[in-house]
Amino acid sequence: MNEDIRRYARLGWVHHLLYPRCMEDPDDHVRTLTKFVRRSDLDSFDCCLPYGEERRAQLIPRIKASGKSGLTFATHLFPLRKLSLATTVPHEQAQARMIVADMVRQAAAIGATGFIFASGGPPPDQATSLQRAAFTDFCRWLCAELKPHGITALLEPFDTRIDKCFLYGPTSDCVALIESLRPETDNLKIELDIAHVPLMRETFEQAIHTVAPYLKRVHLGNCVLRNRNAPRYGDTHPPIGCPGGEIDVPELTIVLNLLLEIGFLNPEDPGYLILEMTPWEGKPVEETIADGFARLRQAWHAVVRPKPGNKH
Repeated sequence: MNEDIRRYARLGWVHHLLYPRCMEDPDDHVRTLTKFVRRSDLDSFDCCLPYGEERRAQLIPRIKASGKSGLTFATHLFPLRKLSLATTVPHEQAQARMIVADMVRQAAAIGATGFIFASGGPPPDQATSLQRAAFTDFCRWLCAELKPHGITALLEPFDTRIDKCFLYGPTSDCVALIESLRPETDNLKIELDIAHVPLMRETFEQAIHTVAPYLKRVHLGNCVLRNRNAPRYGDTHPPIGCPGGEIDVPELTIVLNLLLEIGFLNPEDPGYLILEMTPWEGKPVEETIADGFARLRQAWHAVVRPKPGNKH
Protein backbone atom coordinates (compact mmCIF):
# COMPACT_ATOMS: atom_id res chain seq x y z
CA MET A 1 0.00 0.00 0.00
CA ASN A 2 1.38 3.38 -0.99
CA GLU A 3 -1.08 5.37 1.12
CA ASP A 4 -0.10 6.41 4.64
CA ILE A 5 -1.05 3.71 7.14
CA ARG A 6 -2.46 6.44 9.40
CA ARG A 7 -5.28 6.90 6.92
CA TYR A 8 -6.40 3.37 7.77
CA ALA A 9 -5.21 2.94 11.36
CA ARG A 10 -4.77 4.87 14.59
CA LEU A 11 -1.37 3.96 16.01
CA GLY A 12 -0.18 3.72 19.57
CA TRP A 13 1.98 1.91 22.10
CA VAL A 14 1.51 0.18 25.45
CA HIS A 15 3.28 2.36 28.01
CA HIS A 16 4.10 -0.13 30.75
CA LEU A 17 5.76 -2.64 28.39
CA LEU A 18 8.07 0.02 26.96
CA TYR A 19 9.00 0.97 30.53
CA PRO A 20 8.88 -2.37 32.40
CA ARG A 21 10.61 -0.93 35.44
CA CYS A 22 7.49 1.10 36.15
CA MET A 23 5.64 -2.08 37.14
CA GLU A 24 7.95 -2.31 40.17
CA ASP A 25 8.62 1.38 40.78
CA PRO A 26 5.50 3.59 41.05
CA ASP A 27 7.54 6.80 40.91
CA ASP A 28 9.16 5.67 37.68
CA HIS A 29 5.63 4.96 36.48
CA VAL A 30 4.71 8.60 37.09
CA ARG A 31 7.87 9.96 35.46
CA THR A 32 7.69 7.87 32.31
CA LEU A 33 3.93 8.09 31.77
CA THR A 34 4.01 11.88 32.21
CA LYS A 35 6.49 12.11 29.34
CA PHE A 36 4.86 9.35 27.28
CA VAL A 37 1.40 10.96 27.06
CA ARG A 38 2.90 14.05 25.41
CA ARG A 39 4.27 12.14 22.42
CA SER A 40 3.11 13.64 19.13
CA ASP A 41 3.63 10.40 17.19
CA LEU A 42 0.85 8.54 19.05
CA ASP A 43 -2.84 8.60 18.20
CA SER A 44 -3.70 6.44 21.20
CA PHE A 45 -2.11 4.36 23.95
CA ASP A 46 -2.76 1.77 26.64
CA CYS A 47 -1.81 2.49 30.22
CA CYS A 48 -2.48 1.68 33.85
CA LEU A 49 -2.01 3.81 36.97
CA PRO A 50 0.32 3.18 39.90
CA TYR A 51 -0.92 2.80 43.43
CA GLY A 52 -0.96 5.91 45.61
CA GLU A 53 -3.61 8.63 45.43
CA GLU A 54 -1.04 11.40 45.12
CA ARG A 55 0.58 9.71 42.12
CA ARG A 56 -2.76 9.14 40.45
CA ALA A 57 -3.78 12.74 41.08
CA GLN A 58 -0.70 13.86 39.16
CA LEU A 59 -1.29 11.53 36.23
CA ILE A 60 -5.05 11.69 35.65
CA PRO A 61 -5.23 15.31 34.39
CA ARG A 62 -2.12 14.79 32.26
CA ILE A 63 -3.61 11.74 30.58
CA LYS A 64 -6.96 13.47 30.02
CA ALA A 65 -5.16 16.47 28.50
CA SER A 66 -3.12 14.30 26.11
CA GLY A 67 -5.62 14.75 23.28
CA LYS A 68 -5.35 11.09 22.30
CA SER A 69 -8.37 9.08 21.17
CA GLY A 70 -9.48 5.64 22.25
CA LEU A 71 -7.50 5.57 25.49
CA THR A 72 -7.56 2.09 26.99
CA PHE A 73 -6.96 1.03 30.56
CA ALA A 74 -4.97 -2.19 31.03
CA THR A 75 -5.26 -4.36 34.13
CA HIS A 76 -1.56 -5.32 34.21
CA LEU A 77 -1.27 -4.56 37.92
CA PHE A 78 -4.00 -7.06 38.79
CA PRO A 79 -2.33 -10.18 40.31
CA LEU A 80 -3.92 -12.50 37.76
CA ARG A 81 -1.48 -15.37 38.26
CA LYS A 82 -2.42 -15.44 41.95
CA LEU A 83 -6.10 -14.50 41.83
CA SER A 84 -8.10 -15.79 38.88
CA LEU A 85 -11.23 -14.02 37.73
CA ALA A 86 -12.69 -17.51 37.31
CA THR A 87 -12.39 -18.30 41.00
CA THR A 88 -15.37 -19.95 42.68
CA VAL A 89 -14.25 -19.03 46.22
CA PRO A 90 -16.60 -16.31 47.53
CA HIS A 91 -14.01 -14.24 49.42
CA GLU A 92 -11.64 -14.39 46.41
CA GLN A 93 -14.46 -13.25 44.12
CA ALA A 94 -15.08 -10.31 46.48
CA GLN A 95 -11.39 -9.42 46.55
CA ALA A 96 -11.13 -9.58 42.76
CA ARG A 97 -14.14 -7.34 42.28
CA MET A 98 -12.87 -4.87 44.86
CA ILE A 99 -9.58 -4.49 42.95
CA VAL A 100 -11.25 -4.34 39.54
CA ALA A 101 -13.87 -1.83 40.76
CA ASP A 102 -11.00 0.47 41.75
CA MET A 103 -9.51 0.02 38.27
CA VAL A 104 -12.87 0.85 36.68
CA ARG A 105 -12.86 4.13 38.63
CA GLN A 106 -9.33 4.82 37.37
CA ALA A 107 -10.34 4.07 33.78
CA ALA A 108 -13.30 6.42 34.02
CA ALA A 109 -11.14 9.14 35.58
CA ILE A 110 -8.66 9.16 32.67
CA GLY A 111 -11.44 9.14 30.08
CA ALA A 112 -10.74 5.64 28.80
CA THR A 113 -13.10 4.08 26.28
CA GLY A 114 -11.67 0.55 26.60
CA PHE A 115 -10.80 -1.73 29.52
CA ILE A 116 -8.57 -4.73 28.75
CA PHE A 117 -8.84 -7.81 30.95
CA ALA A 118 -8.15 -11.55 30.86
CA SER A 119 -9.58 -14.56 32.64
CA GLY A 120 -6.68 -16.01 34.55
CA GLY A 121 -6.46 -19.76 35.09
CA PRO A 122 -7.05 -22.63 35.19
CA PRO A 123 -6.53 -23.85 31.63
CA PRO A 124 -9.61 -25.25 29.89
CA ASP A 125 -8.66 -28.90 30.34
CA GLN A 126 -8.52 -28.41 34.12
CA ALA A 127 -11.50 -26.07 34.49
CA THR A 128 -14.85 -27.03 35.96
CA SER A 129 -18.23 -25.86 34.75
CA LEU A 130 -18.49 -23.82 37.96
CA GLN A 131 -15.30 -21.92 37.12
CA ARG A 132 -16.56 -21.16 33.63
CA ALA A 133 -19.85 -19.97 35.11
CA ALA A 134 -17.98 -17.82 37.63
CA PHE A 135 -16.01 -16.08 34.89
CA THR A 136 -19.15 -15.56 32.82
CA ASP A 137 -20.76 -13.94 35.86
CA PHE A 138 -17.69 -11.77 36.36
CA CYS A 139 -17.91 -10.58 32.74
CA ARG A 140 -21.57 -9.71 33.24
CA TRP A 141 -20.70 -7.76 36.40
CA LEU A 142 -17.72 -5.96 34.78
CA CYS A 143 -19.73 -4.83 31.77
CA ALA A 144 -22.42 -3.45 34.06
CA GLU A 145 -19.77 -1.52 36.02
CA LEU A 146 -18.26 -0.06 32.84
CA LYS A 147 -21.51 0.73 31.04
CA PRO A 148 -22.37 4.00 32.86
CA HIS A 149 -18.94 5.36 31.89
CA GLY A 150 -19.29 4.47 28.21
CA ILE A 151 -16.38 2.01 28.46
CA THR A 152 -16.14 -1.23 26.50
CA ALA A 153 -14.77 -4.34 28.21
CA LEU A 154 -12.07 -5.86 26.00
CA LEU A 155 -11.45 -9.55 26.61
CA GLU A 156 -7.91 -10.58 25.63
CA PRO A 157 -7.44 -14.19 24.49
CA PHE A 158 -4.37 -15.87 26.00
CA ASP A 159 -2.59 -19.15 25.53
CA THR A 160 -3.97 -22.13 27.43
CA ARG A 161 -0.97 -24.50 27.36
CA ILE A 162 2.34 -22.71 26.81
CA ASP A 163 2.96 -19.92 29.32
CA LYS A 164 0.02 -18.12 30.95
CA CYS A 165 -2.25 -21.19 30.69
CA PHE A 166 -5.45 -19.17 31.16
CA LEU A 167 -9.04 -20.34 30.86
CA TYR A 168 -9.71 -18.10 27.82
CA GLY A 169 -8.24 -19.15 25.64
CA PRO A 170 -8.95 -20.03 22.08
CA THR A 171 -10.48 -17.23 20.03
CA SER A 172 -13.53 -19.40 19.31
CA ASP A 173 -14.18 -19.81 23.05
CA CYS A 174 -13.91 -16.05 23.59
CA VAL A 175 -16.43 -15.37 20.83
CA ALA A 176 -18.78 -18.03 22.21
CA LEU A 177 -18.61 -16.38 25.64
CA ILE A 178 -19.43 -12.94 24.20
CA GLU A 179 -22.35 -14.32 22.22
CA SER A 180 -23.70 -16.17 25.26
CA LEU A 181 -24.06 -12.83 27.07
CA ARG A 182 -25.85 -11.01 24.26
CA PRO A 183 -28.16 -9.12 24.07
CA GLU A 184 -28.06 -8.54 27.83
CA THR A 185 -24.45 -7.35 27.55
CA ASP A 186 -23.47 -5.27 24.52
CA ASN A 187 -20.19 -3.70 25.67
CA LEU A 188 -18.06 -6.84 25.70
CA LYS A 189 -15.65 -7.05 22.75
CA ILE A 190 -12.18 -8.43 21.98
CA GLU A 191 -8.67 -7.02 22.02
CA LEU A 192 -6.54 -9.41 19.97
CA ASP A 193 -2.84 -9.60 20.78
CA ILE A 194 -1.10 -10.88 17.65
CA ALA A 195 1.77 -12.16 19.83
CA HIS A 196 -0.64 -14.59 21.51
CA VAL A 197 -1.83 -16.17 18.28
CA PRO A 198 1.16 -18.51 17.78
CA LEU A 199 1.04 -19.37 21.50
CA MET A 200 -2.62 -20.36 21.08
CA ARG A 201 -1.59 -22.63 18.17
CA GLU A 202 -3.86 -20.69 15.81
CA THR A 203 -3.07 -19.16 12.44
CA PHE A 204 -3.43 -15.40 11.97
CA GLU A 205 -6.19 -16.02 9.44
CA GLN A 206 -8.09 -18.30 11.81
CA ALA A 207 -7.81 -15.94 14.78
CA ILE A 208 -8.63 -12.71 12.94
CA HIS A 209 -11.59 -14.11 11.03
CA THR A 210 -12.97 -15.73 14.19
CA VAL A 211 -12.95 -12.53 16.26
CA ALA A 212 -13.79 -10.14 13.39
CA PRO A 213 -17.39 -9.32 14.47
CA TYR A 214 -16.20 -8.30 17.94
CA LEU A 215 -12.70 -6.96 17.28
CA LYS A 216 -12.13 -3.47 18.75
CA ARG A 217 -8.35 -3.24 19.28
CA VAL A 218 -5.24 -5.04 18.06
CA HIS A 219 -1.91 -5.37 19.82
CA LEU A 220 1.16 -5.93 17.65
CA GLY A 221 3.95 -7.78 19.39
CA ASN A 222 6.10 -10.88 19.38
CA CYS A 223 6.72 -14.12 21.24
CA VAL A 224 9.32 -16.90 21.36
CA LEU A 225 7.88 -20.36 20.87
CA ARG A 226 10.29 -22.76 19.18
CA ASN A 227 13.16 -22.70 21.70
CA ARG A 228 12.06 -23.65 25.21
CA ASN A 229 15.49 -22.75 26.58
CA ALA A 230 15.46 -19.22 25.21
CA PRO A 231 15.39 -16.53 27.93
CA ARG A 232 12.39 -14.85 26.26
CA TYR A 233 10.45 -18.10 25.73
CA GLY A 234 6.67 -17.73 26.02
CA ASP A 235 4.64 -14.58 26.47
CA THR A 236 7.40 -12.16 27.49
CA HIS A 237 6.78 -9.46 24.85
CA PRO A 238 10.17 -9.31 23.12
CA PRO A 239 10.48 -6.73 20.34
CA ILE A 240 9.08 -7.51 16.91
CA GLY A 241 11.91 -8.94 14.86
CA CYS A 242 13.99 -10.25 17.76
CA PRO A 243 16.08 -13.36 16.96
CA GLY A 244 14.14 -16.56 17.59
CA GLY A 245 10.81 -14.74 17.66
CA GLU A 246 7.69 -15.65 15.73
CA ILE A 247 6.79 -12.23 14.33
CA ASP A 248 8.65 -9.86 12.04
CA VAL A 249 7.81 -7.91 8.89
CA PRO A 250 6.46 -10.91 6.88
CA GLU A 251 4.05 -11.86 9.66
CA LEU A 252 3.01 -8.22 10.17
CA THR A 253 2.24 -8.06 6.45
CA ILE A 254 -0.05 -11.08 6.72
CA VAL A 255 -1.81 -9.55 9.73
CA LEU A 256 -2.30 -6.16 8.06
CA ASN A 257 -3.68 -7.82 4.93
CA LEU A 258 -6.18 -9.75 7.02
CA LEU A 259 -7.21 -6.67 9.01
CA LEU A 260 -7.81 -4.83 5.75
CA GLU A 261 -9.79 -7.78 4.45
CA ILE A 262 -12.22 -7.77 7.39
CA GLY A 263 -12.50 -3.97 7.31
CA PHE A 264 -10.81 -3.32 10.66
CA LEU A 265 -8.41 -1.02 8.84
CA ASN A 266 -10.32 1.50 6.75
CA PRO A 267 -10.33 5.24 6.02
CA GLU A 268 -13.87 5.85 7.34
CA ASP A 269 -13.22 4.44 10.84
CA PRO A 270 -9.52 3.63 11.27
CA GLY A 271 -8.88 0.72 13.63
CA TYR A 272 -6.55 0.92 16.60
CA LEU A 273 -3.15 -0.76 16.12
CA ILE A 274 -1.19 -0.67 19.37
CA LEU A 275 2.41 -1.88 19.49
CA GLU A 276 3.15 -3.85 22.65
CA MET A 277 6.73 -4.87 23.39
CA THR A 278 9.61 -4.40 25.77
CA PRO A 279 12.66 -2.43 24.60
CA TRP A 280 15.52 -3.97 22.66
CA GLU A 281 18.13 -5.09 25.15
CA GLY A 282 20.72 -2.42 25.77
CA LYS A 283 18.94 0.16 23.64
CA PRO A 284 16.91 3.21 24.66
CA VAL A 285 13.15 3.27 24.36
CA GLU A 286 13.32 5.78 21.50
CA GLU A 287 15.20 3.29 19.33
CA THR A 288 12.64 0.59 20.06
CA ILE A 289 9.78 2.91 19.08
CA ALA A 290 11.55 3.99 15.89
CA ASP A 291 12.33 0.38 14.99
CA GLY A 292 8.76 -0.78 15.70
CA PHE A 293 7.26 1.95 13.54
CA ALA A 294 9.79 1.25 10.77
CA ARG A 295 8.91 -2.46 10.66
CA LEU A 296 5.21 -1.62 10.67
CA ARG A 297 5.65 0.80 7.73
CA GLN A 298 7.71 -1.80 5.85
CA ALA A 299 4.96 -4.37 6.32
CA TRP A 300 2.30 -1.87 5.26
CA HIS A 301 4.12 -1.12 2.01
CA ALA A 302 3.99 -4.85 1.20
CA VAL A 303 0.23 -5.05 1.77
CA VAL A 304 -2.03 -5.65 -1.22
CA ARG A 305 -5.11 -3.44 -1.46
CA PRO A 306 -8.22 -5.60 -0.85
CA LYS A 307 -11.03 -5.89 -3.34
CA PRO A 308 -13.92 -3.45 -2.71
CA GLY A 309 -16.94 -4.68 -0.83
CA ASN A 310 -15.34 -6.17 2.32
CA LYS A 311 -16.58 -4.55 5.50
CA HIS A 312 -15.85 -5.04 9.15
